[in-house]
Amino acid sequence: MDKPKSVMEIAAETKAPLSTVYRRIQILYDSKLILTSGTITDEGKRLFLYKSKVKGIKSEFDNGKIEVELIPNQHFGNP
Repeated sequence: MDKPKSVMEIAAETKAPLSTVYRRIQILYDSKLILTSGTITDEGKRLFLYKSKVKGIKSEFDNGKIEVELIPNQHFGNP
């Protein structure tokens, strides 16, 4: 995810139901893997944008050991 996106944008791109996107966004947020920006309107509507803190994942398998490295987005830690 290069730029922040709304739940509607994510759902449209992934063809996933909104309920699924909201549930997965909450899991990623709780795991501190996304940045959230936005507000809640006076009517109670959410106007939030989400951006991944992870650019990629690198994994290596060696002699039964698994190593996993998260590659951060440029704006979240060292590139």
